[in-house]
Amino acid sequence: MVPDGVTAVVTHVIDGDTLEVRTEEGDLTVRLAGINAPEERECHAGPAVDRLHGTLDGVEVTLDLVGFDQFGRSLAYVFDESMNINLEMVTLGLALAATPGEDDPHGPTLIDAEHAAFDARVGLWALDACGRGENLPRLTFDMAASQPDPPGPDEQALDEEIVIIANMGSETIDLSGWIVRDESSRHRFVFATGTSLSAGESLAITSADDGWTPGASPVWNNGGDLALLQDPNGTVVARWRY
Repeated sequence: MVPDGVTAVVTHVIDGDTLEVRTEEGDLTVRLAGINAPEERECHAGPAVDRLHGTLDGVEVTLDLVGFDQFGRSLAYVFDESMNINLEMVTLGLALAATPGEDDPHGPTLIDAEHAAFDARVGLWALDACGRGENLPRLTFDMAASQPDPPGPDEQALDEEIVIIANMGSETIDLSGWIVRDESSRHRFVFATGTSLSAGESLAITSADDGWTPGASPVWNNGGDLALLQDPNGTVVARWRY
Protein backbone atom coordinates (compact mmCIF):
# COMPACT_ATOMS: atom_id res chain seq x y z
CA MET A 1 0.00 0.00 0.00
CA VAL A 2 1.37 3.39 -1.02
CA PRO A 3 1.08 6.04 1.73
CA ASP A 4 -0.09 9.57 1.15
CA GLY A 5 2.83 11.69 0.12
CA VAL A 6 4.39 13.97 -2.45
CA THR A 7 4.12 13.01 -6.11
CA ALA A 8 7.39 13.39 -7.98
CA VAL A 9 9.14 12.34 -11.19
CA VAL A 10 12.65 10.93 -10.95
CA THR A 11 14.94 13.01 -13.17
CA HIS A 12 18.33 11.59 -12.21
CA VAL A 13 19.79 8.68 -10.23
CA ILE A 14 22.90 9.97 -8.45
CA ASP A 15 23.94 6.77 -6.71
CA GLY A 16 22.48 3.69 -5.05
CA ASP A 17 20.54 5.67 -2.44
CA THR A 18 20.22 9.21 -3.81
CA LEU A 19 17.87 10.64 -6.44
CA GLU A 20 16.99 13.94 -8.02
CA VAL A 21 13.25 14.43 -8.50
CA ARG A 22 10.85 17.08 -9.77
CA THR A 23 7.72 17.97 -7.80
CA GLU A 24 5.05 20.63 -8.23
CA GLU A 25 6.95 22.67 -5.63
CA GLY A 26 10.28 22.35 -7.43
CA ASP A 27 13.30 20.07 -7.67
CA LEU A 28 14.57 18.00 -4.73
CA THR A 29 17.58 15.88 -3.97
CA VAL A 30 16.24 12.83 -2.13
CA ARG A 31 18.21 10.46 0.05
CA LEU A 32 16.47 7.10 0.48
CA ALA A 33 15.71 6.86 4.19
CA GLY A 34 16.72 3.88 6.29
CA ILE A 35 19.32 2.41 3.92
CA ASN A 36 22.96 2.77 2.91
CA ALA A 37 24.02 1.60 -0.53
CA PRO A 38 27.70 0.91 -1.34
CA GLU A 39 29.71 4.04 -2.04
CA GLU A 40 31.30 4.70 -5.44
CA ARG A 41 34.37 2.47 -5.91
CA GLU A 42 33.12 0.07 -3.22
CA CYS A 43 32.13 -3.49 -4.07
CA HIS A 44 28.64 -3.77 -5.60
CA ALA A 45 28.11 -0.02 -6.02
CA GLY A 46 27.48 -0.51 -9.74
CA PRO A 47 24.60 -2.99 -9.43
CA ALA A 48 22.89 -0.76 -6.84
CA VAL A 49 22.98 2.25 -9.18
CA ASP A 50 21.95 0.12 -12.14
CA ARG A 51 18.90 -1.19 -10.28
CA LEU A 52 17.65 2.32 -9.52
CA HIS A 53 18.30 3.41 -13.10
CA GLY A 54 16.34 0.44 -14.42
CA THR A 55 13.50 0.93 -11.97
CA LEU A 56 13.11 4.69 -11.58
CA ASP A 57 14.51 6.68 -14.51
CA GLY A 58 11.73 9.04 -15.59
CA VAL A 59 9.18 7.27 -13.38
CA GLU A 60 6.48 8.95 -11.28
CA VAL A 61 6.89 8.04 -7.62
CA THR A 62 5.38 8.90 -4.25
CA LEU A 63 7.68 10.35 -1.59
CA ASP A 64 6.97 9.69 2.06
CA LEU A 65 9.15 12.52 3.37
CA VAL A 66 10.55 11.95 6.86
CA GLY A 67 13.07 14.76 7.36
CA PHE A 68 16.49 15.92 6.20
CA ASP A 69 20.01 14.52 6.46
CA GLN A 70 23.13 16.39 7.57
CA PHE A 71 23.68 17.63 4.02
CA GLY A 72 20.21 19.12 3.70
CA ARG A 73 18.89 16.42 1.40
CA SER A 74 15.29 15.33 1.83
CA LEU A 75 14.97 11.92 3.48
CA ALA A 76 12.16 9.84 2.05
CA TYR A 77 10.72 6.41 1.56
CA VAL A 78 10.10 6.15 -2.18
CA PHE A 79 7.19 4.21 -3.63
CA ASP A 80 6.75 3.17 -7.27
CA GLU A 81 3.10 2.06 -7.54
CA SER A 82 2.91 -0.48 -4.68
CA MET A 83 6.66 -1.08 -4.32
CA ASN A 84 8.71 0.32 -1.44
CA ILE A 85 11.97 1.03 -3.28
CA ASN A 86 13.98 1.39 -0.07
CA LEU A 87 12.84 -2.06 1.05
CA GLU A 88 13.49 -3.58 -2.37
CA MET A 89 17.10 -2.37 -2.34
CA VAL A 90 17.74 -4.11 0.99
CA THR A 91 15.79 -7.26 0.01
CA LEU A 92 17.94 -7.65 -3.12
CA GLY A 93 21.14 -7.15 -1.16
CA LEU A 94 21.87 -3.84 -2.88
CA ALA A 95 21.94 -1.78 0.32
CA LEU A 96 22.36 -2.11 4.07
CA ALA A 97 19.58 -1.26 6.46
CA ALA A 98 20.24 1.58 8.88
CA THR A 99 19.51 1.07 12.56
CA PRO A 100 16.05 2.60 12.89
CA GLY A 101 14.94 5.28 15.28
CA GLU A 102 12.01 4.61 17.57
CA ASP A 103 9.64 6.61 15.36
CA ASP A 104 10.54 4.87 12.08
CA PRO A 105 7.70 2.47 11.19
CA HIS A 106 9.65 0.99 8.26
CA GLY A 107 12.88 0.34 10.17
CA PRO A 108 12.15 -3.12 11.64
CA THR A 109 11.02 -4.37 8.22
CA LEU A 110 14.27 -3.18 6.66
CA ILE A 111 16.31 -4.92 9.35
CA ASP A 112 14.39 -8.17 8.79
CA ALA A 113 15.00 -7.84 5.05
CA GLU A 114 18.74 -7.38 5.61
CA HIS A 115 18.90 -10.49 7.81
CA ALA A 116 17.13 -12.49 5.09
CA ALA A 117 19.37 -11.14 2.31
CA PHE A 118 22.50 -11.99 4.29
CA ASP A 119 21.27 -15.49 5.13
CA ALA A 120 20.53 -16.06 1.42
CA ARG A 121 23.87 -14.45 0.44
CA VAL A 122 22.30 -12.36 -2.32
CA GLY A 123 23.58 -9.11 -3.82
CA LEU A 124 26.48 -7.55 -1.93
CA TRP A 125 26.36 -10.47 0.54
CA ALA A 126 27.15 -13.06 -2.16
CA LEU A 127 30.49 -14.85 -1.87
CA ASP A 128 31.30 -14.00 -5.49
CA ALA A 129 29.97 -10.42 -5.39
CA CYS A 130 33.45 -9.00 -4.83
CA GLY A 131 35.61 -11.58 -6.54
CA ARG A 132 36.26 -14.18 -3.83
CA GLY A 133 33.90 -16.94 -4.94
CA GLU A 134 35.19 -19.53 -2.48
CA ASN A 135 34.73 -20.72 1.08
CA LEU A 136 35.27 -17.98 3.64
CA PRO A 137 37.84 -18.15 6.43
CA ARG A 138 36.22 -18.84 9.79
CA LEU A 139 36.46 -15.34 11.21
CA THR A 140 33.74 -13.87 13.38
CA PHE A 141 32.99 -11.02 15.75
CA ASP A 142 33.26 -12.03 19.39
CA MET A 143 29.98 -10.42 20.39
CA ALA A 144 30.24 -11.28 24.09
CA ALA A 145 33.69 -9.72 24.49
CA SER A 146 33.16 -6.67 22.25
CA GLN A 147 32.13 -3.39 23.86
CA PRO A 148 30.59 -0.89 21.43
CA ASP A 149 29.14 1.26 24.23
CA PRO A 150 31.65 1.73 27.07
CA PRO A 151 30.69 3.60 30.24
CA GLY A 152 30.94 7.37 30.20
CA PRO A 153 31.08 9.87 27.32
CA ASP A 154 32.15 8.08 24.14
CA GLU A 155 34.60 10.81 23.12
CA GLN A 156 36.53 10.23 26.35
CA ALA A 157 36.64 6.43 26.07
CA LEU A 158 37.82 5.69 22.52
CA ASP A 159 40.27 3.08 23.79
CA GLU A 160 37.40 1.30 25.58
CA GLU A 161 35.08 1.21 22.54
CA ILE A 162 36.10 -2.20 21.22
CA VAL A 163 35.14 -4.84 18.68
CA ILE A 164 36.93 -8.16 18.74
CA ILE A 165 37.63 -10.43 15.77
CA ALA A 166 38.11 -14.14 16.47
CA ASN A 167 39.68 -16.77 14.21
CA MET A 168 37.62 -19.91 14.67
CA GLY A 169 39.49 -21.81 11.96
CA SER A 170 42.62 -23.94 11.90
CA GLU A 171 44.86 -21.65 9.83
CA THR A 172 46.52 -18.27 10.36
CA ILE A 173 44.79 -15.54 8.33
CA ASP A 174 46.68 -12.63 6.78
CA LEU A 175 44.52 -9.56 7.51
CA SER A 176 46.60 -7.07 5.49
CA GLY A 177 44.19 -4.63 3.84
CA TRP A 178 41.09 -6.16 5.43
CA ILE A 179 38.39 -3.72 6.58
CA VAL A 180 36.17 -3.33 9.63
CA ARG A 181 33.32 -0.88 9.10
CA ASP A 182 30.05 0.30 10.60
CA GLU A 183 26.70 0.67 8.83
CA SER A 184 27.35 4.30 7.85
CA SER A 185 29.25 5.56 4.83
CA ARG A 186 31.82 7.09 7.14
CA HIS A 187 33.83 4.85 9.45
CA ARG A 188 36.37 2.40 8.01
CA PHE A 189 39.29 0.62 9.70
CA VAL A 190 41.98 -0.91 7.46
CA PHE A 191 44.35 -3.49 8.92
CA ALA A 192 48.01 -2.63 8.40
CA THR A 193 50.20 -4.69 6.09
CA GLY A 194 51.61 -7.66 7.98
CA THR A 195 48.69 -8.03 10.39
CA SER A 196 47.74 -11.67 10.93
CA LEU A 197 45.48 -13.65 13.20
CA SER A 198 46.50 -17.15 14.30
CA ALA A 199 44.07 -20.04 14.59
CA GLY A 200 42.06 -19.84 17.79
CA GLU A 201 43.26 -16.30 18.57
CA SER A 202 41.38 -12.99 18.86
CA LEU A 203 42.26 -9.43 17.94
CA ALA A 204 40.75 -6.28 19.47
CA ILE A 205 40.18 -3.08 17.48
CA THR A 206 39.53 0.02 19.54
CA SER A 207 38.19 3.30 18.23
CA ALA A 208 41.46 4.94 19.33
CA ASP A 209 43.60 2.74 17.05
CA ASP A 210 45.44 4.05 14.03
CA GLY A 211 43.84 2.80 10.84
CA TRP A 212 40.42 4.39 11.20
CA THR A 213 39.04 6.86 8.72
CA PRO A 214 38.27 9.57 9.74
CA GLY A 215 39.69 8.55 13.15
CA ALA A 216 39.85 10.25 16.55
CA SER A 217 36.09 9.89 17.05
CA PRO A 218 33.58 7.32 18.34
CA VAL A 219 32.58 4.71 15.78
CA TRP A 220 29.82 2.51 17.14
CA ASN A 221 26.33 3.89 17.78
CA ASN A 222 25.12 3.25 21.32
CA GLY A 223 21.56 2.60 20.16
CA GLY A 224 22.55 -0.15 17.72
CA ASP A 225 24.79 -0.54 14.69
CA LEU A 226 26.15 -2.98 12.15
CA ALA A 227 29.76 -4.24 12.19
CA LEU A 228 31.17 -5.80 9.03
CA LEU A 229 34.48 -7.53 8.40
CA GLN A 230 35.45 -7.45 4.74
CA ASP A 231 38.40 -8.85 2.84
CA PRO A 232 40.42 -6.43 0.66
CA ASN A 233 38.04 -7.01 -2.27
CA GLY A 234 35.00 -6.13 -0.16
CA THR A 235 33.56 -9.61 0.43
CA VAL A 236 31.67 -9.67 3.73
CA VAL A 237 33.30 -12.37 5.83
CA ALA A 238 31.63 -11.59 9.17
CA ARG A 239 28.61 -9.55 10.19
CA TRP A 240 27.28 -8.46 13.58
CA ARG A 241 24.18 -6.34 14.11
CA TYR A 242 23.50 -5.32 17.71
